[in-house]
Amino acid sequence: MSAPGWPPFYPGSPTYAPARGESSERPGTPSARRPTSRARRAGMAAGVSACVFATGLAGVLVGTHIGSARAPAAATSTTPTSVQPSPADVGAQTVDLCTRFAAGYAALPSPQNTAADVVPAANYIGDALRDNPVANGGVRSAVAESLRLFREHAAVLSREPARGAVQPPTNWTAAVGNAADDRVWSACESYQG
Repeated sequence: MSAPGWPPFYPGSPTYAPARGESSERPGTPSARRPTSRARRAGMAAGVSACVFATGLAGVLVGTHIGSARAPAAATSTTPTSVQPSPADVGAQTVDLCTRFAAGYAALPSPQNTAADVVPAANYIGDALRDNPVANGGVRSAVAESLRLFREHAAVLSREPARGAVQPPTNWTAAVGNAADDRVWSACESYQG
């Protein structure tokens, strides 16, 4: 609700006669602003160009310095490379490998209809195999064989015709893949660490 006289009314600014040599426009209006001279614009453009050039030059110098930095010397190991992993390390990596195999296997849809149904699980299991190099040898061997057949299954499901370097296997069968998976399950479930 507005009160009488609200909003307040302010009459316009008084108009004064311009002094000699002044513009008749009021200060602050667009035509009363001093136009930017060509020299000023050229100077501004040169300043911006110099800043851009200096920034680029600094980037090149920093990049060259980083790129040419010497790599640190390889750390020398005081332990021989043929040290056997501890039973605890073997056990922990075997558990991780078997657990990740089970998780990857559980992620498979049933049935698998496209390569996209198999590839994520195969990659997950492949990462588990790579991440656990000292896991039990029998378990690693069983997982590696199962993984090889997972990859063959994905290649078959790609339905790509054989041509050039693209050569999907012609002898993959579900029975062979399932038998390899059963060997992994057996090795993991019977592991006593």
